Amino acid sequence: MAKLNQKLIADKLNLSRTTVSRCFTNHPKINPETRAKVFRLAAEMGYSYSAQRNGNNAKLAGRRKLAVIVGIGEKERDKNDTKTAEELLTGISEKAAIEKLEIEAFYVDPQSFLPQSRARQIIKGVSCLDWKGAILIYPLKEEAVSNIMAKFPTVSVLEDYDNCDVDCIHPDQIRGISRLMQRLVELGHRRIGFLSWKYPVHTPWVERRLGAYVENIYRFGLQLDQDIILNLRPEEQIPLDELAQRAAELTRQGVTAWVCAADHQAYHLIERFKSLGISVPEHCSITGFDGLAPPPGLPQVTSIHIPFRDIGISAISSLLRKIDHPNTSRRNIQVSGDMIIGETSGPPPKS
Repeated sequence: MAKLNQKLIADKLNLSRTTVSRCFTNHPKINPETRAKVFRLAAEMGYSYSAQRNGNNAKLAGRRKLAVIVGIGEKERDKNDTKTAEELLTGISEKAAIEKLEIEAFYVDPQSFLPQSRARQIIKGVSCLDWKGAILIYPLKEEAVSNIMAKFPTVSVLEDYDNCDVDCIHPDQIRGISRLMQRLVELGHRRIGFLSWKYPVHTPWVERRLGAYVENIYRFGLQLDQDIILNLRPEEQIPLDELAQRAAELTRQGVTAWVCAADHQAYHLIERFKSLGISVPEHCSITGFDGLAPPPGLPQVTSIHIPFRDIGISAISSLLRKIDHPNTSRRNIQVSGDMIIGETSGPPPKS
């Protein structure tokens, strides 16, 4: 097995060893996109720059270092497009370089990740004594978030929490879903369903988007039918193949459009519908949320493109505010996205 070091990262990304080294030291000649790719791969592989520099901590003393903790387990990385995390890291690294901050990113399994508030190590094998703050990406257990907040100024990206007073930067869920619903209604759809996947930990963003869907059902005078809202109740744990089968059955019974809580869900549904004999958008329209590029062979989904790079930049600004003013009130910053009219939305079928 190849040794986990900067050379291995460089070889996997087809970069020079010098370029990778400069990414970790915020060299001004490295562009943010390259730095984000290096940070993402290092985090996925479990490489820690500071852990490798234990013998040279004197050189690192006094530097402002921030941790980025990404809540995606190894199994979830296979199902979710981690391009979103890379775009966020691009904005984070770009702003960090301007502010002369060091960034170190880590991927953790949100189910098992539960650091203690008094622990010297948040990430196994990595000292957190020189961390000045933490940026959290994707949902984690609320207890984990509270314990991290007890140690450092903390900002959450993409995830709002019910019981943690953590500053949050996330997409404007209500405005995004409202624009998608309006698009479907203008096309003539009246039977519009909503579905989501189940995730390892509680995901309030799914509930926020469901709330916006319900709000627009009433806004447009449509009938609220709980039977066409799939995988949202606490007791529902519908596997992905069964979820697509259930949606296909309801489509044959008159549902003409599905609002998916996220793009990766929408693309999976489009692919499964094709194997079940349902053409999109001829038989049924599908929308997503996030604005991700389609996987090979699939059409661009109608969606809301979220400026993840801008959100990453805002995360650094918000964290610096929290570091400088730790006793200020919690802030919840919402960032609007742009509508993408893709190839997956059209008029409902005539029969």
